[in-house]
Amino acid sequence: MISRLNPKCPVRIEWQTILLGVLIYSLYGLLTWNYHSLPWWLVFAVGGYVVAWHGSLRHEAVHAHPTSSAKINELLVLPSLDLYLPFRLYLNSHTQHHINENLTYPEQDPESFYLYHHNWDSLPRWRQGMYWVFHTLGGRLFLYPFWMVSCFLKDEILRLLRGDRIHLKAWIWHLFGLALTLGWVSGVCGIPFLEYLFLFAYPGTSFTLLRSFAEHRSHPECEGRTAVLEAESLFGILYLYNNYHALHHNVPDMVWYKLPALFREKREDLLKQNHGYLIRGYRELFRKYLFNPKEIPYFA
Repeated sequence: MISRLNPKCPVRIEWQTILLGVLIYSLYGLLTWNYHSLPWWLVFAVGGYVVAWHGSLRHEAVHAHPTSSAKINELLVLPSLDLYLPFRLYLNSHTQHHINENLTYPEQDPESFYLYHHNWDSLPRWRQGMYWVFHTLGGRLFLYPFWMVSCFLKDEILRLLRGDRIHLKAWIWHLFGLALTLGWVSGVCGIPFLEYLFLFAYPGTSFTLLRSFAEHRSHPECEGRTAVLEAESLFGILYLYNNYHALHHNVPDMVWYKLPALFREKREDLLKQNHGYLIRGYRELFRKYLFNPKEIPYFA
């Protein structure tokens, strides 16, 4: 059994993560600067990849990397490349997500993709059908980003109208990051907002949802709810090895570049602990679930 203790990184500054951030921002800068001379399909693929990669860097910052200062970590990921998600709201929701005994429960886990049975029964047929589509990989990648962001923004507007000061502060801080992003994208590089939205932000969100699609499942025991996905190198580095998700939930403060070696050491222990929830690469994920639901979208 792997310890659930969260070991603190002994170094104060993780230079590997700092250099990774420099690489991500450099690629982003080169891509946006040369946007008008590149074919749209290349921008769509590489732009989405880089935006999702930056999201993985934000995930590192949520878990107290790459420095011991939360303020510095937040500043390092201040630009909002995906446009819609305030870092401080992500920090709060992801912290709740890591209460392992509540994993996948709709009202306890903010990152759950499931409904309780009584909520499911109360939905009209078209909404139930929509949830079935969202539990296919194709629906999750191509349709769900619009639905997810629309619902998120609607809920946030209602919170702000009710006077939620915590969320208001998070959005004010987010606006600074948004101003940095759009100032560069539109003001300097001359990329129209809608083109950025559909060629960078939308595919970036889809790449992120590809990772989360198989991270968890409904299971009576909390240890059996979190997957191990043995990713190819292109996706492993994109997600900073968060595809070893059962390992990440055991040691959530472990820095990304130490996860592969620890996974190789603890692979069999992890698979015993998570009841064999193993996916052998993203090709398997596409083959099985592109048009088929991974599981029912509610607790039976």
